[in-house]
Amino acid sequence: MKTPFAVTILMTAFFATYLFATFFAFTAVAEETGVPIKSDIVWKDDRGDEIMCQGGSLCKFGDTFYFYGWGDYGPYREGNGPMRGDNRKDTITCYSSKDLSSWKFENHIYTRNMTDLTLIVPDRLHVIYNETTKKYVMIGKHILPVLDEEIPGQPRVTGGVSYFTSDTPTGTFTYLGHEMLPAGASPGTDYHRDLAAFQDTDGIAYVVSAHDQHKPHGNLMITRLTSDYLKVDQMVCEIPYSQHEAPYLIKMKGLYWLFVSSHGKGAWGGSPTSYATATNIAGPWSSFKNVKLSPATTKHFDCQNDFLFEVKGSSGSFVLWGADRWSQRTGIGVGKNVWLPLEWENNEPILNWRSTWNVDAAAGTWSAGP
Repeated sequence: MKTPFAVTILMTAFFATYLFATFFAFTAVAEETGVPIKSDIVWKDDRGDEIMCQGGSLCKFGDTFYFYGWGDYGPYREGNGPMRGDNRKDTITCYSSKDLSSWKFENHIYTRNMTDLTLIVPDRLHVIYNETTKKYVMIGKHILPVLDEEIPGQPRVTGGVSYFTSDTPTGTFTYLGHEMLPAGASPGTDYHRDLAAFQDTDGIAYVVSAHDQHKPHGNLMITRLTSDYLKVDQMVCEIPYSQHEAPYLIKMKGLYWLFVSSHGKGAWGGSPTSYATATNIAGPWSSFKNVKLSPATTKHFDCQNDFLFEVKGSSGSFVLWGADRWSQRTGIGVGKNVWLPLEWENNEPILNWRSTWNVDAAAGTWSAGP
C-alpha cells in the first residue's frame, strides 16, 4: 500500500528537521571542545590563589601535566635599590593539571633555608624522570654566593648546576649538591647561568646553559649528564652567541631546536626570542634567527622565553611556547605567564598574539579563541 502524499511530506519534513538539529548540536559541541588559555590576566589555582610559577618548565608524567617554577613570596631588592615586588626567590612550587587550563596546587617541593647560602636562585628548573633509578630529578640554576665553600680545582664562578631528587613528581625534593665548570670548557667567570635540561628520545639527558651570558664573548654550552642525571659527564659543544638568557632545547620536525632570549634587547621588560637548529645535538648549529611575531612588536608581548613543550594527543600534536612576564619587577603588563601555540610560516616558527585560545590536551589540538 502506498503511503499518502501528505504523510510522506510530514515524514520528510520531520527527518530533515532531525538532521538539521542533530548537525548543529554536534557542531556546537565541536566548537566548544577544549578549554581556554588566557594571557593578560592573573592565573589562579584551585584554591583561588595566584599561581606563582616562573623560570620553570612544563612536564607530563602519566596523564598529568606538571608546572614547576619558583614563587614570589617576599620583598625583593635589586642591588642597593628600593624594595619592590614580592620576589624572595627561595621557594619552588609544583602545580598539576589534566587539561593545561585548570591548575591544582600540589606542593612547595623545595624551600631553601634562608641561612643556607648554597642555593640562592632556584630558577630555570626542569624535572625529568630517570627510568633506571626510578627517581624524579630536578635540575636548576645554582649561583655560588661569597660564603659558599670553594670547590677544589675549580675557579670561582657565579653559576653552576644544582641537582634534586624525589620519589614522586609532587613530593619534597632533596637538594643533593651542585657542580660548576666541566673539564674541557672554555675559561669563564659566569658558567652555567640560565640553563635547561633536555631528555632525548634515547633517554640520554643534557643541560644547555648560558656561559658568560651577559658578556660579549659569551656562548651557549651543551653538556651531557651521567646515566643517573646527577652529574655532568662531558661537554658536547659550545655555540657562540653573546648577550642571551633562558636557553631551551626541544626536538621537533626531525631537528634539534635551541631557543634563547636575547637579553640585551629588552631583558625582563620583553626580549626577542631567537633560535638555531641542528641535525645532531653536537652540531654544527645554524646561525640564530629571531622568531617572527605577529603583530610585529619590539616589546615581544612584554615577556621572555622560558620553555617549549610538545602537547601530544589522540588526534595530533603541537608545540606550546611558554614565557615569563616579569610584571612584578617591571610593572609592565598583567600576569606572570604567557602561553601561546607555536605556529609555522614557510617552515619557520612564528608566534601570533592570542589573548585567548583553546586547547584540547587529550586530543593534542588547539583552536583560536574569540
